[in-house]
Amino acid sequence: MAAVSVAAEGQLLYNRYYRKPEIYPMQWKHVDLSRNKVACAPFGGPIAVIRDDSKIVQLYAESALRKLRIFNSAGVQISETVWKNPGGRLIGMSWTDDQILVFVTQDGTVYQYNIHSELIEPNLSMGKECFDHGVVECVFWGNGLVCINEAHQLFCISDFKNPKPCKLADPNLEEFPLCAAVIEPQYTMSGNVEVLLGVDDHVLLVEEDGVQQVGIGVGLLQKMVVLRNGKLLASFTHDGRLLVMSTDFSNIIFKYSCEVGLQFSSLRLCFGY
Repeated sequence: MAAVSVAAEGQLLYNRYYRKPEIYPMQWKHVDLSRNKVACAPFGGPIAVIRDDSKIVQLYAESALRKLRIFNSAGVQISETVWKNPGGRLIGMSWTDDQILVFVTQDGTVYQYNIHSELIEPNLSMGKECFDHGVVECVFWGNGLVCINEAHQLFCISDFKNPKPCKLADPNLEEFPLCAAVIEPQYTMSGNVEVLLGVDDHVLLVEEDGVQQVGIGVGLLQKMVVLRNGKLLASFTHDGRLLVMSTDFSNIIFKYSCEVGLQFSSLRLCFGY
């Protein structure tokens, strides 16, 4: 049998070919990821799935009860429970480094579940200002969380092992940022969380003690993600360019035109390992 060229099976990106071979089929049945919120734990850990309450979806033979289901990385169900928590719309969900599943609802309530779909009490609150104005977006990292509310204020839990919410400096925004990313505390000079906000043609770096402009002239950024060691930032611009640069914005390491634009604003960026 003749060998198949990697180039024939792959897609050229910059000066490398990439391909996505199927390793094995998922074992779950009737799971439509487009209708659900999904959180995947790192390093092949469990996968959490819950119906997305921000979408109008048609129910087929399934129950009208909204369920949280947890699968292993092969799609075999580990556990499930009925979601009946108050707090409004589910804004974000993610696994911590300790494989605790964290949920944030619209009123700023933080729920935690273990891998057996058991609620870990007590629940947490991001504070009165999140309750009054409502959480719009969440950014998670290994053991922490940043929330942005409708008043464009930022609130942070830097470590779920010691969950004390704190308010970050006010960025004084008139409009909601285009995107957000987090540099984890262990990789910052100050030892505190640093939040990057895409605003107009630059980026705001927000800390607990202040706000500064960085990356001036980098362009309108639609998505950003920080490498887990805090050294690199990948971003996707409104005109379809993929940029990889240092997190101090001093050096653009990689630039690639994807020939797509704003219609791909829902693109997910991630750094692989």
